[in-house]
Amino acid sequence: MQTLSVLSDEHRRHYLGLVFGLLATFSLTAICYWPSLDGPFLFDDIPNLEPIGERGGLIAAEQYLEFIATPRSGPLGRPLSLASFTLNAKTWPADPRPFRITNLVIHLVNGFLIFLFARRVFSISQHRLTAEKLALMCAAMWLLHPLLVSTTAYIVQRMTMLCALFSLAGLLCYMRGRDQLPTNPTRGWLWIIGGMSGFGLLALLSKESAILLPLYALTIEWTVYSAITTSPRHRNLLLAILIAPVLIFATVVVARWDSIASGFEFRSFTLLERLMTQAVVVVDYLGQIVAPRLSGLGIIHDDFPVATGLTSPFSTLISLLLIVLLAALAVAVRKKLPLVSLGVLWFLAGHSLEAGPFPLELYFEHRNYLPLLGPLIVAASLLLLVKHNVQRIFLFGVALFILAESLITWQSATTWGSEARFMRTALIEHPDSLRAQQFYVNELIVSGQYSDALSAQEYLAGKLPGHTSTLLSILNLRCLLNTLTAQHVNELLQQVSGSNHDLQIVAYLPVLTHNAFAGTCSAFGPTELHALFDGLSGNPKIATNATAMGAILYNKGIAYSKSGELDRAILQLDLSYKANSLIDIPIQQTVWLLEAKRPTDAAQYLSLARQHGREQFIRRSYRDSVLEQLQQAIDRQLSGR
Repeated sequence: MQTLSVLSDEHRRHYLGLVFGLLATFSLTAICYWPSLDGPFLFDDIPNLEPIGERGGLIAAEQYLEFIATPRSGPLGRPLSLASFTLNAKTWPADPRPFRITNLVIHLVNGFLIFLFARRVFSISQHRLTAEKLALMCAAMWLLHPLLVSTTAYIVQRMTMLCALFSLAGLLCYMRGRDQLPTNPTRGWLWIIGGMSGFGLLALLSKESAILLPLYALTIEWTVYSAITTSPRHRNLLLAILIAPVLIFATVVVARWDSIASGFEFRSFTLLERLMTQAVVVVDYLGQIVAPRLSGLGIIHDDFPVATGLTSPFSTLISLLLIVLLAALAVAVRKKLPLVSLGVLWFLAGHSLEAGPFPLELYFEHRNYLPLLGPLIVAASLLLLVKHNVQRIFLFGVALFILAESLITWQSATTWGSEARFMRTALIEHPDSLRAQQFYVNELIVSGQYSDALSAQEYLAGKLPGHTSTLLSILNLRCLLNTLTAQHVNELLQQVSGSNHDLQIVAYLPVLTHNAFAGTCSAFGPTELHALFDGLSGNPKIATNATAMGAILYNKGIAYSKSGELDRAILQLDLSYKANSLIDIPIQQTVWLLEAKRPTDAAQYLSLARQHGREQFIRRSYRDSVLEQLQQAIDRQLSGR
């Protein structure tokens, strides 16, 4: 009885310490991230969240449904992530703080799920108390790691965070079911199939990287569960269930490869260059995980050097060899050190998609949100390998690591909390970054410092000649300063027909259209505007981009409408809809035709608007009240009222 009392006291102390450790970790995480809560909306936040305030805001069900069902990023549209943004819709666009608080709460929830997941992983081979201590260590290092600041503090990356949340929930269900397979197969399969499919679907509706969920499960199955006895039939079926989604995804990629590969036409690197560069990027991520540093953290990485050969730079070859060695190590120690093997394979599996052959940007820290757990599992498992008298030194090192990463996280969060500080840091650390320079120029324009903005853009144009959005910005700024000449316009028109571009040109077109008809500058009127549109649409690097071409043709139609040339305006919008079908296009055509008292023609375009997106599994638009108002206007004109 005395022994039981001693054990009970030991367990009581353990769980009190565990609860205290979790609460302390969550509190420290909140403290470290607190300075970031005052930060602004940035970059992709605005195009993804701007529709919240359109047409009066989310005041009716159809506006709400349209917002979450209209794809803005990713082939599936990420409707669940978009729905989560509506929780904070009342403060858009005045106050980003509630959006950031929601992100922080999700990060803390994910930290708790990391603890639960790591505890179950370590419990497979370790005593429960030991497993919980190791899980707490992993959760603390994960929650406080500075590499995750640019995910948590960047509002739009809630998509990544929600995908991770549901992926972790699915993996917890998988592991619970897997533990029950040997003794209660029916209950085990219910947990595996129900949890993985249900939470997997929620993860996919948050972000497409959820396709990695079965791959994560495979790494667990192949490592820590490899020694757990189960029937060959169950194991083969399990492997088939996990491998099937991976094979289906690979088949879809191969079948659609031509359209996927076309994305490289708009990148400054080829497929081979991207794959070589990704080896350097992944190793750089690993270096940031092992030895966090404050400099270089953030979302500005478009200046990351592209590898043009195995030895250009030489770090490409070194990085490739290191990745191969890590993979070989994971395979070699799979039986003897399954936790080490799991950690390595988890990290590599987590980067297999976004470091793969897709025409994505080269470097983003948010890609480490779940993969980061792999190296932390390795670090925790190493504690089990060292001698008992060395463990204290090891734990002291872990404590110092957590303290160091907390300080760096707090400093990084402080940068995120001030737009001016964020901008200055980006310019200092990334002087060759186009994104940093554009961010700086936009802030100068907003504050009315047009001369300084023009100087900055001309400097950027000298470093990156032939960049379309920079050229359009210079044109706009010269108009605002009334220094634009006919020679400037002619030089621009010659350049845009062969210039490079990014989708920022879409934002400049309405401004330039307005300037041309408002008489902002005498050297740029409707004639020059149409010449600019023709030059842009004739650029082969732009002509194959649906979004850019749709915007060019749409604004050309707007220009014709301002000139009173309705039929030409309608034709341009027809071409715009063909290039990039958006419901706003036939709605605009309907409005124009109603204003011109042509109800029969208006009815044809209203019918097109009604059919828009109907063939999609998730409708792309919910404008029933708007369409009904237009129908009533058509009926009134047809009846002569």
